[in-house]
Amino acid sequence: MADECIHGFEDGLCAICFPPKEPAPRPAAAAKPRTSRTGGARTGRPAARVPGAPHPSADAAIDAKAMRIYHVTHLDNLAHILGSGALLADAAEPGARPEVDIAAPAAREFRRTAELGGTGAVVADYVPFLLTTDAHVWDAVRTATPDPRLDPSAVERPAADYVIFVSSVGIALGARTDVLGEVVLSDADAAVAGARTATEWPEIERMLRGIARDDDAASIASAEFLVREALPIERVSLIAVSNEKVRDRVREALRAVGLRTRVAVYPPWFLPNPVEAQ
Repeated sequence: MADECIHGFEDGLCAICFPPKEPAPRPAAAAKPRTSRTGGARTGRPAARVPGAPHPSADAAIDAKAMRIYHVTHLDNLAHILGSGALLADAAEPGARPEVDIAAPAAREFRRTAELGGTGAVVADYVPFLLTTDAHVWDAVRTATPDPRLDPSAVERPAADYVIFVSSVGIALGARTDVLGEVVLSDADAAVAGARTATEWPEIERMLRGIARDDDAASIASAEFLVREALPIERVSLIAVSNEKVRDRVREALRAVGLRTRVAVYPPWFLPNPVEAQ
């Protein structure tokens, strides 16, 4: 029987309980001469590719719908979220009414007027998600670093006071891949001028794959995934917390509304990124 993850993740998904194994060294393969059409030996050098062009199989190996998405909120907002049965957009009806608003007032107001071209909606009509737990805005909270998108009090609170709702692109999208603006992807804060956005699924999929294979970690750390109006709690795969005390509080709140969403204790998501902290 497989070992059980004490942090609440499925087997194999926790980097602490199931650390990745070092890859075994591959034996050196003897080079085989290749023959050209004229019968002469070839150098074996691969055909030249256009600089910056992806490997032909690169996109095929990336399942955009399987990519995880993360919504961070303060623990005190949990009761309203669970009572609503969904993560709600700011401008939805009745809309998100956070007990502890971590967004800067000016940033929230700006998102209520910033239009997303072609969707007939503004940014505040969407629930915002991150594509990584090392996203810049969340790392600002973890490192107590001021950020214009965040209320000053947000970075003064311990990261342990927050919870992270986890889902995936495919679960959030559902079967409505032909609906314009059902989800939106932006390579930066969607309300900021100059941000590149995608509002149709084929374009979103291509953009997600590009972000996933980009060697520059800043690409995925800056991106924002938006879900129109609401994400029902039933579409949340798990709720990540920093410690057992918070886990027990979240589980009690879930039981009160009859939900059995998985709760995972995973401290690394709530600690400063070691690379950034150096």
